[in-house]
Amino acid sequence: MKPMRSGIYAIVDGDRLGLAARTELRPPVNLLRAYAEAAAEAGAIAVQLRLKHLPLGHPTRLTALNAVRRALAGQIPVLADDDVAAAVAAHVGVHLGQDDGDPRLARTQLDPDALLGFSTHNVAQVQAAQTLPVQYLGFGPVRATDGKHAHDAVTGLATLTQAVAASRLPVIAIGGLPLADVPLIRQTGAHGMAVIGAWLGPLGQPHDVATARARMVELVAAWNE
Repeated sequence: MKPMRSGIYAIVDGDRLGLAARTELRPPVNLLRAYAEAAAEAGAIAVQLRLKHLPLGHPTRLTALNAVRRALAGQIPVLADDDVAAAVAAHVGVHLGQDDGDPRLARTQLDPDALLGFSTHNVAQVQAAQTLPVQYLGFGPVRATDGKHAHDAVTGLATLTQAVAASRLPVIAIGGLPLADVPLIRQTGAHGMAVIGAWLGPLGQPHDVATARARMVELVAAWNE
C-alpha cells in the first residue's frame, strides 16, 4: 500500500450538507460525488463519506461510495465512515471509531490496498492502537466541534502533541479545526488535519460546491506553506 500523504483530509458530511432533512426519493449521490471531486481537485489527501443520518446497511451508503470511487478513479483514497460492509462491497477504505468494531477483523475483510483508519481520543488509546493493522490514527476532538453529538472530551493542542510523540502511526488531527489552526496542527507533528466545517461551512448553511472547493484550496495551500 502506498504511504498516506501528509495534508488535509476531507470529510464529506451528510449532516453538514443538510441531507438528513431532505425528503426526496432520489438519493443525493450526485451531490456527494460533486463535493468529493471538489476535495480531490483542491488537493485533499483523502475523502471520507460520513453519512450518520443513514443506518448501517442503507443502500445509499454503498451507492454513494461506488459513485465517488469511480469519479475519483484512484486519485486519492476514499473511505466509508464506520460501515465496514459497505467499504468491502465498494472496494474502498473505512474509518472506525472506538466502538465500531475490531480493526483486525476489518483488515481481513477489506481489499489489501484499502486504507483503514481508527479514532483515538487520549494518549492511552493511541498507545493501545500501535499494534493494530491500521494505516493512520484520527485523534481528537482537538477543539470543541458541532460536527458530532456528544463527542469525547476536547484534547487541545498539547495533548495532540503528546499523542503524535507516542505514535509510530501517522496521526490525523480532527475536531473543530479552522483554517487558522493549520500552522498550529503542523507544529504538533501531526501527519494531517481532518476538516468538516472548515471547508463545508456552518451547520444549516453549507457552502455550495464551488465555495467548498475554494475553502479546500485555502486549507491545502496553508498546509503546504
